[in-house]
Amino acid sequence: MEPTRGAQTSRPSAEPADAARPDGGAEHDAESFEDILRLTCGSGRWQTALLAYMSLMWLILPFFSMSMMFIGATPPFKCADGFDANATYASLPAAAQRCHPPNASAACRRWVFDRSVYESTVVTEWALVCGRKPLLSLLQSLLMLGGLSGAVAAGQLADRFGRRPVFLPAMLLIVLMAFTSALATSYALFAACRLLSGLAMALMIGSQYVLVAELGGIGQRARYSAFTLMPFAVGTALVAALSYAVRNRRLLQLVYAVPCLGLLPNIWLMPESPRWLLLRGRPTKAYDVLAAGARWNGAAMPPRDVVLKMMTRVHSGKPAPEADTGGRCSRLLNQLLQLVKTPRMRRSTLVSAFVWFVVSGAYFGIAFDVTQLSRQPHLAGVLLGLLNLPSVFFFPIIDRLGRRGPTAACFFLSAAAMLVIFAVSHPPVRLAFGLVGQLSVSLAFNILYAYSPEYMPTCARAVGFGVCQVALRLGATVSPFVVDLVSELRATAPSAVFGAAALLAGLATLLLPETCGAGLR
Repeated sequence: MEPTRGAQTSRPSAEPADAARPDGGAEHDAESFEDILRLTCGSGRWQTALLAYMSLMWLILPFFSMSMMFIGATPPFKCADGFDANATYASLPAAAQRCHPPNASAACRRWVFDRSVYESTVVTEWALVCGRKPLLSLLQSLLMLGGLSGAVAAGQLADRFGRRPVFLPAMLLIVLMAFTSALATSYALFAACRLLSGLAMALMIGSQYVLVAELGGIGQRARYSAFTLMPFAVGTALVAALSYAVRNRRLLQLVYAVPCLGLLPNIWLMPESPRWLLLRGRPTKAYDVLAAGARWNGAAMPPRDVVLKMMTRVHSGKPAPEADTGGRCSRLLNQLLQLVKTPRMRRSTLVSAFVWFVVSGAYFGIAFDVTQLSRQPHLAGVLLGLLNLPSVFFFPIIDRLGRRGPTAACFFLSAAAMLVIFAVSHPPVRLAFGLVGQLSVSLAFNILYAYSPEYMPTCARAVGFGVCQVALRLGATVSPFVVDLVSELRATAPSAVFGAAALLAGLATLLLPETCGAGLR
């Protein structure tokens, strides 16, 4: 079900003046919600201010998703069994074993860690080494598994109850988990916080990003998507910079938690999607949201009755979302059926799930590898964030060249970089190409956030984006195991896996529809 190109793309530029016509002439121009948005509030300061503030979420999310690079770092360690109780890492002989006591085959029970770089991490706090190392991998996986649950629920909840009622409770949960994680004294409590944090993150992303796509017109969607993602790169750099300044795990997580309080004004500032309100048969509330936007943008709002008539005509003929007859937006099953209703939509849905699985797995896998390749992990982390910053300025590219081609090109470039890493052994070269691969996959990631919602129908867009989020979380859940297990075969073997997957994702992207300049369905 490829998005249809609306007639608004060919109308003369003088048409916005119709919005000021009190005789109702403007209503005859409204054939889609994009027309209503253009003829009422348009695009300007309202959207810019809202998106700038709501994008604070993306500054904070790396404090959860990327922080394990440092709060989960494993410093050098030695087995202290058989040595004095006050033994330190420096006092033990260089030949001391890591996982077994001297001259014994039994597993070690007590370890000492090198505190020169990290004062404490979750590894040193709960001795997550040797036989307990899987518990460390589980902490990152729990965040993604929680996100998987949230991604499954986010689309259905956001399409049923609205974008705002889903975002706000999730926002309160993420604030609570941020502070609880800093104060957690047991592994079980910390693991539970990671799981719930992932759940809250997915609910926030699923509702906020769909709202971003629905607040903009055709010409602004890619630009809004770019700006809303920009803080994530900055947040990634902040994760590394703050971890360099604060080396204690609990204190560092408390520092990470404080900025989460900046999300609370969303309770008063975040609007509901007027597009969703209209779809749900609530044109009066949709009008109120657009009227507020028009005041901010300084636009001449047509008379109320004129706008309501436009909304009625645009909405007429569409099945009611809660219809007892099984309207396409009434239940999750019907919404999912919209994603596989036609051969073209089935292909798009399956390809979307695959490319999101690959892009997330490669993004997190390469990111954690980059810090491990460097002898200065904090500097590598900062570079990782700063080098990803240019990737958010993708909208001029995809507005000129389209969505499909640039996305595939990014996958191909990342695949090439990963295969170079697999073939060479010089650490600086591997680090440089790791950054290139990470930058490329980050650019593909950002484009997909703008691209994927565009070819999904409005009544199932949040559910469709939720499917993409499910694939994202699965990819991010699998990637740590790829790094940990495949690296046993060869240190650079994970790069070959990520490179091959990126190559396949690039080829699969070519099967998606092009949506540049097309209206949302």
